[in-house]
Amino acid sequence: MKLTRIAALILALAMVFALAGCGSEEKKPVDINALGQQLVEAAAFGEPMNALDSAVALGLYGAQEGTSVAAWAGTGATAEEVAVFDCGSAEAAEALVKTLEQRNEVRASQYADYDPEEVPKIENAVLVSGGQYVVLVVAQDPGSAASIASEALK
Repeated sequence: MKLTRIAALILALAMVFALAGCGSEEKKPVDINALGQQLVEAAAFGEPMNALDSAVALGLYGAQEGTSVAAWAGTGATAEEVAVFDCGSAEAAEALVKTLEQRNEVRASQYADYDPEEVPKIENAVLVSGGQYVVLVVAQDPGSAASIASEALK
């Protein structure tokens, strides 16, 4: 009887440790400023990129309250931009992706009348999400921005 209890206890402990090993690996936090700067340097832009004030950028992109952003844009004469968001949760990131997709559709139609040469940049925008983070890059040549963003948000 005592041997059965010991065996049951050992099996129970083995199951606890096995289940603990199945848990998802905790992701390291992403430095959105550093990632954004890396993306600005990796992509080719038709004009110099300037850092945007985060409050202005949050309003510009329609991000939910509690979201942090590091963003860069040109003068507005082009559609080029880089934005890296920390939404706080995967659900908020998913909602922001939908908002950014809709925003890109609107921008493409606006630029079709204003400057049609900018439309392909918007249509080929890099939009990557992973966990609570979202990256948007609209560039003349996004270069390796998509792979850099994907790797950072793994």
